[in-house]
Amino acid sequence: MNYQITRHIFFLLLTAYLTLCQGSASASALNWIIQPRLDIREIYSDNITLSDNETKSAFVTEFTPGVSLNGTSARGNVDLNYNLQGLYNAQGRAEVDLYNQLQMNADYEFVDNRFFADSSASVSQQNISNRRIENDNISGTADNSTISTFSISPYWTPHFEGIADGEIRLTYDTVSSSGGNNALSDTNSFSQSVFLQSGHNLSLLSWSLSFNNSKRFNSQSEDISFQDSLAEIRYALGREYSIFARGGHSNNSFASNSNSNNNGFFYTFGGQWEPSNRFRIEAGYGNNKFVTIEISPFNRLHWISTYSLNDVGLNTGSTWSSQLDYTTRRSSWSLGYSETTTTTQQLLLDQQVSNTSNTGFTGNNTTLPTLTDEVFTTQNADISFSFKTGKSTINSRLFKIYRTFELSGNDEEVTGASGSWDWEFTRRTSSNLRLGWQKTESAGLNSFTDNRFDASIFITRRILKRLDGSLGYSYINQDSTSNFNSYTENRITANLSLQF
Repeated sequence: MNYQITRHIFFLLLTAYLTLCQGSASASALNWIIQPRLDIREIYSDNITLSDNETKSAFVTEFTPGVSLNGTSARGNVDLNYNLQGLYNAQGRAEVDLYNQLQMNADYEFVDNRFFADSSASVSQQNISNRRIENDNISGTADNSTISTFSISPYWTPHFEGIADGEIRLTYDTVSSSGGNNALSDTNSFSQSVFLQSGHNLSLLSWSLSFNNSKRFNSQSEDISFQDSLAEIRYALGREYSIFARGGHSNNSFASNSNSNNNGFFYTFGGQWEPSNRFRIEAGYGNNKFVTIEISPFNRLHWISTYSLNDVGLNTGSTWSSQLDYTTRRSSWSLGYSETTTTTQQLLLDQQVSNTSNTGFTGNNTTLPTLTDEVFTTQNADISFSFKTGKSTINSRLFKIYRTFELSGNDEEVTGASGSWDWEFTRRTSSNLRLGWQKTESAGLNSFTDNRFDASIFITRRILKRLDGSLGYSYINQDSTSNFNSYTENRITANLSLQF
């Protein structure tokens, strides 16, 4: 087993143990639910190498023991999901491959309403490049890297008798990769954040202070640091109006050939009008300007949008953010748009790998950027819809992601749509139908365009109380400007899933 992976598993198990046992007087204070499981799959692919130039069919056998662990106490929670995926004949190589796959989240309250700690860890296989996308390990690991993440964040929430409240947080996280030919550094990051605001005893005059600082140490490239501070004072002019003044400083350091980041001091003066809890408009003018509109005409609909024009900080120039949520008794709608500056390591820390009965433990994310140490700006638009009836659930999503890499200047654009229908047509039998389309375009030194379409259908049957069986078919067609990236695959999967 890889040393880096073993180390992260040890850390997360130690964190889980300390989270639940620290401060617990007796075993009766703990509530553990441990669910071992075993998945056995037989997979047939008519193009196991995912290449139209070297088409090869193969049967792949998967044998995956796993365990889900949930622990709760009056002070903490731990959720852990682990698989040891074993594959025989992946990529038609007549060999046995083993993969660790894990997701853990934990939180603990050391001192009542004062001192807390959060922790998370993951191990997954990710695509090295979005030029060569694989959804799993069945087709081999030449284009995959095993990514291990770990994060721990203690924080203190001081309260000063109605005068002030706040949060002071320290965070350490690490991201490491092994296997494959990727350019992602092993990194360690240390972050500090301080937030203080006036308490409920101050009604007319309120204030807030914030400071955020993080530095990421990369093993193969320059270090990256983000730092910003902000102070605000606000005065209420009656029940509907208020005026405010803001000032702060931005100091960011990373390799870049663009002018999207500008360090220095910034200031904003403005006001807010809030005639009711269903409408609010706020605007500010200075070297950083903005307008925010928030509307909630009825309880099921909420919309907030902000336009900013900044001279100082990350994402200088014109930027937008917007979020609209609408729910009915059976459906929910969501529309969002954001513009941010981030890193691949941060995206890997934020994502949640998952375990599903039909496709196994999945970590590969088709919308992640190529694994790189570069800082990049991203514009993300997303629309999702969900509808539920007594026996059916329908989900759909449209998205568009546009990235600009700060150092190389390369552009990446990912456009996609997906839909799924889950139908429990008898008490013990259900089906899952999924359709997906994604177009990935890259402009730069290695420009390309990939169009990918996939479809799958699975039928799942509860055979015994703890034994499920499923049979499924999936189809993938990828058309690329590179012949190396064009392929078609048909796959049949038979699965038995046993919970102990």
